[in-house]
Amino acid sequence: MFFRTILLSACIANFACAQDADEPERFKHEKHGAIVFASGTDYEIKCDIYQPIADEPRPVMLAIHGGAWTTGSKFAMLRHARILANRGYVVMSINYRLAPQHKWPAQIHDCKHAVRWIREHADKYNADPDRVYAFGYSAGGHLASLLATSDKDDGLEGEVAEPYAKHSSRIDGLIAGGSPMEFSWVAEDSTALKHWIGETKKANPEMYAQASPTTFVTSDDPVAVIFHGKADTLVPVSSPKAFADSYRAANIETELIVSADGHIGAFTRTSLLIESLEKLEGMLAKRKCNEKMAQIVEWMKQFHQSRGRNPKSAEELATFVLKTKEVSAADFDAVFTNERDGQKFVVQWAESSSPIVTEAAGVDGKKLSK
Repeated sequence: MFFRTILLSACIANFACAQDADEPERFKHEKHGAIVFASGTDYEIKCDIYQPIADEPRPVMLAIHGGAWTTGSKFAMLRHARILANRGYVVMSINYRLAPQHKWPAQIHDCKHAVRWIREHADKYNADPDRVYAFGYSAGGHLASLLATSDKDDGLEGEVAEPYAKHSSRIDGLIAGGSPMEFSWVAEDSTALKHWIGETKKANPEMYAQASPTTFVTSDDPVAVIFHGKADTLVPVSSPKAFADSYRAANIETELIVSADGHIGAFTRTSLLIESLEKLEGMLAKRKCNEKMAQIVEWMKQFHQSRGRNPKSAEELATFVLKTKEVSAADFDAVFTNERDGQKFVVQWAESSSPIVTEAAGVDGKKLSK
């Protein structure tokens, strides 16, 4: 009952709190409300979609509410969803099946289906299916983190029907706040999570491990930003720290932001979401930048293997790549352009020495100073 009461209070406080002023308008958006995206014999699950008005397809942010997996709804994420839509994200704010009527792993099944659903319906909402991220708080952050770390072979996909089977349930970036990332802090005989998992940790340790995002961390997981209140007495900060440590051990870029807040305060302080979003965007820009740099270097190696020397210019490399690879001129130029700020990659062309490629994005996606 304690879990349920405090999370419900957090949902209510989200609308009363005035810690952060509304941002200036960037993107106008339209809301599509109460869309049924999943159903079964005894349930119907709805979402709200906030669609920015834009010419180009926009990235997607799945918004997942908290509530100890037993209470709450998409309504709790209203303020956060508006902030994300204002910054150009197609926001899919979802409900999911709640315990104790629907015990674990029903909740992650619904979240994974939501990812597939928005990819299937991306054209309708002007969404980019190749840029799907997730933000969740508390229990919602836990579920978002499982979207980031669990694979199709981890037993958490649920039943997947057509036309959704062709879509991945993995996300491309994560923001999680106030989230239990593993359950080492739950006593063996504690019944605190029995309403959700169905058993104590002593009775079924495997189930608690399966419910832990940290269990599934591998080197191919997406970048992540985690925020947590130092004064959080509901979920200890040691849990997201353990997740961040496992990410770093797997050589995945992550950042843990620890504020002075308690559990409710970190949720209502929307500046933490904005800070996390900006850091996530920087991480994504750097990862994309590194991928493009690696492609340029690979093309140069192939040129050298074919000609016995390095290319003398981008034009010479382009002629080679367009002739020998299935690459268009537009795609070639896109590889050489940093999407974050439109700057070209800097290449020191030299016939005799190895060419040096430096990125134009710089640290955290910011342009390098001249």
